[in-house]
Amino acid sequence: MSDSDTQAYQSVKDYLQRADYGRLKALLEPLHSADIADILGDLANEEKVIVLKQLANEKAAEVLAVVDDHSGQALLELLTDSEVVSLLEEMPSDDAADIISTLPPEKSKQVDALLPSLEREKLYELLEFEEDTAGGIMEVEKVAVREQATIRDAIELVRKLADQIENVEDVYVVDHSGKLIGHIPVLDLILHEPEEKVTDVMVDTVTTVPVDMDQEEVANLFGKYDEFTLPVIDDEGKLVGRITVDDIIDVIEEEASEDIARIAGTVEGEIGETSPIKISRARLPWLIFALLGQMVNALIMSQYATSIETALALVFFVPLVIGTAGGTGIQAAVVVVREIAVGEVSTAHIGKRILRELQVTFVNGLILGAILFGVVMLWRTEIALGLLLWSTLLTVTIVAAFMGASIPLLMNRTRVDPAIATGPFITVMSDIVGLLIYMAFATYYVSRLHTQ
Repeated sequence: MSDSDTQAYQSVKDYLQRADYGRLKALLEPLHSADIADILGDLANEEKVIVLKQLANEKAAEVLAVVDDHSGQALLELLTDSEVVSLLEEMPSDDAADIISTLPPEKSKQVDALLPSLEREKLYELLEFEEDTAGGIMEVEKVAVREQATIRDAIELVRKLADQIENVEDVYVVDHSGKLIGHIPVLDLILHEPEEKVTDVMVDTVTTVPVDMDQEEVANLFGKYDEFTLPVIDDEGKLVGRITVDDIIDVIEEEASEDIARIAGTVEGEIGETSPIKISRARLPWLIFALLGQMVNALIMSQYATSIETALALVFFVPLVIGTAGGTGIQAAVVVVREIAVGEVSTAHIGKRILRELQVTFVNGLILGAILFGVVMLWRTEIALGLLLWSTLLTVTIVAAFMGASIPLLMNRTRVDPAIATGPFITVMSDIVGLLIYMAFATYYVSRLHTQ
């Protein structure tokens, strides 16, 4: 929280403790809904409800739409069915559908029964789509006119729907069957004569979003074409809704949170979770995987016990070599996962991507190996050991970089989330492979010692 947010929070707590709801309401009224949502996140559940009830319905709906998941769930459980319905009616359809989907089955049925039939039909139309697709994040509210309409008709429709639809950027033009055939930027409406036909002035090249497109691909489209709003169409080309840039910001945050959580070996749902048991359950599987990986490393070292006993100095460098391998693999994996996430990696560039990572790693490996060689020479003045470690480190880092770059690409080709490849997975695999390579080089080194 910023200093002003902290001050507002303290004031809210003070008014709640004194039950001074008049001053509480006056304090909340000028605050932005996002700032109120931040304050709610640090309040007790009963206090959250009291604060929400001090707000006008429209603002309360805005707060509920942006509050964190755990606070949202708590509010929905404590609000009455009729209160939930009144808030849903103030929300854009996409936010309302998200709320409906999180309600417990029993409460969902009760809320459903209280919803007006038109509102219910609109929401359940959205709920038919997968949550992480264009259909799942779009809102069905849009401004659309038929092809025979005039500029006057379009302006009147914008005025009529202005209170119901936020951020109207375009008026869409559809034919008699509802197929999208063009659009007119709202600001362009005032540049034309009222009696002109919309088809005479519309832009007929429209960037559209298929209703089943993955939300990450939708986000890439917004970035590529620098749009604030894009229309969503079904398989027949009919206009079914629109997606606004604020929805895409939410998608980007959600996808980034998921990827960061997977890189760390946990889940995105841990953010905001307060139960130690639930957090432990999310993290434990990857920690067990890492533990098993280290057991494999211990088994590998036990198989090379003779080599280690013969040249004890080799043991000192095991953490250094496998640690560098793990770091190199993670670097390569994170860069590739990022490029996949923003759509910068195509099949044609896979080979170039891997080659570039190997080239970078070769340069880094040479430099790191030279530093290690210098340290060994200062410490033990053994040229053979220094060269062994130099060549081992170079080999291990190149192999780790290849794994780090190729495994996410392979997962992406097989439609597995590449973020899973980073973190514990790449680290453990790099450790195991790095240790195998190191022990193979060490065995060769020891055998050379015996022949001298």
